[in-house]
Amino acid sequence: MNELENRWRVYRATFDTNIFIRSVIGKGNLANQLVSLWRERRFLLVLSQPIIDEVQEVLSRRRLRLKYEYTLTEVTNLISLLKRASIIRVHSSFELCRDPKDDKLVDCAISGRVQFLVSYDNDLIDDAELKKNLFEFGVEVTDPPNFLERIRSL
Repeated sequence: MNELENRWRVYRATFDTNIFIRSVIGKGNLANQLVSLWRERRFLLVLSQPIIDEVQEVLSRRRLRLKYEYTLTEVTNLISLLKRASIIRVHSSFELCRDPKDDKLVDCAISGRVQFLVSYDNDLIDDAELKKNLFEFGVEVTDPPNFLERIRSL
């Protein structure tokens, strides 16, 4: 790929809930950097409503709010921001994950035709069978540091 092609390439990515959680509970971390790069339009974030609902549900837990000292206003602001992503409707479940709770992420990644499913979850990252199956759909499972490196190399 030449420099001109590289400059105009736009990656599509689906983020696991854990990235958004980390972006709220830890200021200035890698998760915040990824969210900032999305806001700068360095890639297209593709989500589904079930992913957004899970982010809201987890971050609204009183125990987490007290432990990590963030407010419901911060949660509301993040949810409002996430609604600016490319929100798709998932019409089928591929049921490829060992943990059925992760299927919503895989379903979104496949249906949204993303190149990357980004997660801190080793159950997704280390699942060779899942990676093989997603490769057939053009989706690469990766962790945030590797995804950040790819985005910065554009």
